[in-house]
Amino acid sequence: MAMTRWDPVDQLMPLPLRDVVSRLLEESFVPPRGLEVFAMGRGLPVDIYETANDYVIEASLPGVKVDEIQVTAVGDTLTIHAKSAHDLEKKEQKKEQGAYVRRERYSGEFTRAIELPGAFDADKVEATYKHGNLTLRVPKAEAVKPKTIPVQAQS
Repeated sequence: MAMTRWDPVDQLMPLPLRDVVSRLLEESFVPPRGLEVFAMGRGLPVDIYETANDYVIEASLPGVKVDEIQVTAVGDTLTIHAKSAHDLEKKEQKKEQGAYVRRERYSGEFTRAIELPGAFDADKVEATYKHGNLTLRVPKAEAVKPKTIPVQAQS
């Protein structure tokens, strides 16, 4: 049995109109595959989780040197700024040898501002960088830490 890919747009558009739209996109000056440049390479992916006492931010910065990373805190926002210029000479040498067919490894600057859900103590933020992964351990301010309130029985 042959499998066919299901496309919900097929049910919404008559086939000739779908073909016209596809052709229009394929022949436009910015083809759909050209839009990948905006989605790939320049993002700064992060994972953020919360413990009882901390917010933990893990960011992927492959190929960035530790002295090219800057972390700043203002209010309830942390900003990660990194510069990746390590392979520019090698990339220029490769480019002279032949033309790129596809280039996804980005060299340039990354900035990501992360607004945390609660207040934190900026003086106690710990940042570590290992194997292309930046980990920020952000201690919560005492005012936002959960507190256990004892319940007293009355007679």
